[in-house]
Amino acid sequence: INTSSVANSLFSDFDINDLNMEKKFTPNKAYGNAKLENILFTKELDSLYGPKGVSAVAFHPGNVATNFASEAKGLFRFIYHSPLKKLFRLITPAQGADTMIWLATTAPGKDWVTGEYYVKRKIAKASDKAYDPALASSLWRQSATMTHINK
Repeated sequence: INTSSVANSLFSDFDINDLNMEKKFTPNKAYGNAKLENILFTKELDSLYGPKGVSAVAFHPGNVATNFASEAKGLFRFIYHSPLKKLFRLITPAQGADTMIWLATTAPGKDWVTGEYYVKRKIAKASDKAYDPALASSLWRQSATMTHINK
């Protein structure tokens, strides 16, 4: 089970008009939305700045055995801090860092494709919403407005 794929697909209830999740917040939805937003940001960053030589990529490290969700309530705490964690095949932090290290030490455009989403050094399928360029652009613009950054 790839939690990032699950998170950006199943847990996400992304509403571009409610980025602060004031209408329907749950920890799982917030986590799923954050994963989807990371992918959307990567795609928009690549679209805007890839032609200028900036390489951007999103990746999922895997289900890493850390203190993730140790103070949370709900599903993630239950999964990560119960015998169920064995079903999710938690990996070591070093194993989780493998894709990040590979991306950082290899050549964009040669060894990997910019603007993509990677799992275990391979392009992975994300939520259908992650491939919507209008949504990526809208998220970028709204985030810039919310943080008072002009494009």
